[in-house]
Amino acid sequence: MKRAIIIGATSGIGNQLAKTLAKNGYKVGITGRRKTELEKLQQSKPDNYEISPFDCATENNAEKLSELTKKIGGLDLLILSSGTGDLNEGLDFEIEHRTNLLNVNAFTEIVDWAINYFEKQKKDI
Repeated sequence: MKRAIIIGATSGIGNQLAKTLAKNGYKVGITGRRKTELEKLQQSKPDNYEISPFDCATENNAEKLSELTKKIGGLDLLILSSGTGDLNEGLDFEIEHRTNLLNVNAFTEIVDWAINYFEKQKKDI
């Protein structure tokens, strides 16, 4: 069984990708801020989903992803489907700061973790 993690699986593209992967036999670790939405998805195919509700803009992503990877028994695919953007005509720094926490800081931490994970996995083959 292939294993995937989708970050941002509570709605939109991430949610649909989770459904598609589960339909195709993947074990899918799903993350997002809205635990209720993750639980709904998990209830649709309990054997295919493991949930880990967290906000990747404020949590320790590397730790959370490592835990979820162990829960699903490894990792073959990571999909990062979270991001934000707000109109900021007044150039309010707080709006930009929230965007940067998710789109820059969290993105960088997650991608660094994934590259390191897959590099190590390759060496162990």
